[in-house]
Amino acid sequence: MKYSGWIWRNTQGIRWNTATRILAGTAQVALGLLMVWLCRRFIDETIRTGSAHDVTVMAIWLVLTVVGGVLLRQVYFLLTTKAGIRQTNALRLSMFSSLFRRQLYEDKEIHSGDISSRLTKDIEVVSETTTDTLPQMCITAIQLVGAFLLLHYFDRWLAWALLIMTPMAILMAKFIGRKLRQMTLDIRQDESRIQMQVQEGMENNAVLRAMGSQEWMTGRLDTMQQQLKGNIMRRTRFTIMIRIILGSAFGLGYLMAFIWGGLQLRNGAITFGVMTSFLQLVGQIQHPVMQLLNLVPQVIHSTASIDRLIELESLESEADASTLHPTLSGIRFNNVSFKYAGGDRQILSDFTHDFRPGTKTALMGETGIGKTTLFRLMLGFISPQSGSISLYGKDGTSMPAAATTRPDFVLVPQGNTLMSGTIRFNLQVAKPEASDQELLQALHTACADFVQELPDGLDTMLGERGTGLSEGQAQRIAIARGLLRPGSILLLDEISSSLDAPTEAELYTRLFKAYPGKTMIFITHRQVITALCDENVQLGISPNCTF
Repeated sequence: MKYSGWIWRNTQGIRWNTATRILAGTAQVALGLLMVWLCRRFIDETIRTGSAHDVTVMAIWLVLTVVGGVLLRQVYFLLTTKAGIRQTNALRLSMFSSLFRRQLYEDKEIHSGDISSRLTKDIEVVSETTTDTLPQMCITAIQLVGAFLLLHYFDRWLAWALLIMTPMAILMAKFIGRKLRQMTLDIRQDESRIQMQVQEGMENNAVLRAMGSQEWMTGRLDTMQQQLKGNIMRRTRFTIMIRIILGSAFGLGYLMAFIWGGLQLRNGAITFGVMTSFLQLVGQIQHPVMQLLNLVPQVIHSTASIDRLIELESLESEADASTLHPTLSGIRFNNVSFKYAGGDRQILSDFTHDFRPGTKTALMGETGIGKTTLFRLMLGFISPQSGSISLYGKDGTSMPAAATTRPDFVLVPQGNTLMSGTIRFNLQVAKPEASDQELLQALHTACADFVQELPDGLDTMLGERGTGLSEGQAQRIAIARGLLRPGSILLLDEISSSLDAPTEAELYTRLFKAYPGKTMIFITHRQVITALCDENVQLGISPNCTF
């Protein structure tokens, strides 16, 4: 029920398409059975006693049956392709969107490589199952019932003899289902580990090469791939063994029908036309059963992928963060204590400080002391174990810091955070509707006027992580991107670490001039910045050391 309920909820956009394809498949089955009936009449009646006109009419019917089947197959293929694309896109969009609502910095974080694997491989598997495998199973079951009824009309004993194998096959399918599902889950986990290894290897390519670790990392990948190969081959050998057993059983069933028909023909109990129909219908009974047995493992494989997608969906989500509160420009910490889930030490203990509206504050302290954690608390990505954090305005309004107050902040994180695409695209991440004038103004404030001197200006293409720019240029574009946000509180993390002294001085001159009334909080180790700030907060010396 868990899987059927999930599939029903996530196939809302393709239900009419699926129903149409099942009808088209049913029509194909009907034409196939009509072909069997027509062949029997053609051999037993038309050829023996019919006129030339009867032969012509029967031939036309046979041709129309074949052509109709061909056309219906193409309609089915077209609708399946359309449904597959729509279902894959819908699932990926839904999962991708949910990732922006999940709680961050939890005890059990899912690796980004594993998430990439789920959004590609698992979604492809589930999409194929919901758009192709399940409708095909319905059509195959209809074909099995139709062929059985027609064969029963010809010879009920042979029909029941062939059908009695079906429950045995179903029991066997149920037996192998549990083993196949676990084998498939192992394979999916191996694929995710390989995805993680490749992704991290590419992200840290230069570091690994500088340390001479490329061969060791390649060896680790080879070991993972060998493990994946072993699990795939184990599942393949198991599947082959089952198919050999079932194939032999159904092959003997076909041989039984052939011998039975031959004996009946010898005794004059049936005609040559009925004998031909026997052989056709035996195939139309055995083929659906074999096809169902091949489709069932695919459905079982997909349940492992569904479980992995359900895990993504079930991640704890946060409240909507889309409303701006323009009057809130101060933030107050009151006896805040925090420790990361699974962490071995307390990051903050009874931290108290008031970042007053419009002030400029420098946060200082050794690495790992909790400066970045303060930013995460302000942004509502994490919550304190004790104490309170609130945003407030000069008019007396106040709100607790949470995901709902995140739009009131402007974050410029440390390091290179640009994405592949144009400079315009990287800036529009912060404000999609921004005009060229707004983009250029933000670039000017961030001392990134060099963009206008590039051959393609704002439409200059950047590679992954801003490849094509220096670290200092990438950092200034990242600053300009942050400045396009409308929040009243700027959180600036080592924003000038890659800049030379003259550029750094000019940056702060422009920044303070452009936003004199905004609250600014800097994470920094540089004295030139602390000298410009109203307050300097040194973490790690005392619960609230301000000077």
